[in-house]
Amino acid sequence: MKYAYITSGTEHYLRQILSDNPTRDITLLQNFGDSILLEETAEPTVFKEGTAYRINQSFGEIKGHGTVTFEYLYLRSEEIPIFQKLYQSIALTLHEARGLQCMQLLQSKTENKYLIITFWNSGDDYQHWKTGAAHNKIMDLIRSNSSQSGFSHVDVFHFPEYFHDEK
Repeated sequence: MKYAYITSGTEHYLRQILSDNPTRDITLLQNFGDSILLEETAEPTVFKEGTAYRINQSFGEIKGHGTVTFEYLYLRSEEIPIFQKLYQSIALTLHEARGLQCMQLLQSKTENKYLIITFWNSGDDYQHWKTGAAHNKIMDLIRSNSSQSGFSHVDVFHFPEYFHDEK
């Protein structure tokens, strides 16, 4: 089984992890305030701290540039089947989304927390999907259930990384 591990820290610290592990599948993602590392592996992670997720589903391939969204969901046990049904709707819709490179459904190893990671060609492609009819349909499905399912928050990052520390 493959897992995704996420850790954060200063840009300098994360770049050191990258340089110490050149053969690992580790990606540095950044936005204007934060830097994180994402590692996908079937082996134990090289990260000393962070969050571990099981990769439940994945499609597409990362092209090496663009915008990444992390959509976090916290669910009660009884809501998980509802969410899985909703996710299938999301996945079907996203396959057709303009500029989508890759999508992954991750589940926390320790709690009822899910993470949907989407890799887009650009931030504009993500915004186009988010403000479009397909996304509204998904949100309507979430609201129409008598559950508390929903996205707790969304983080947006960019890749390849840029250098905050450069002088």
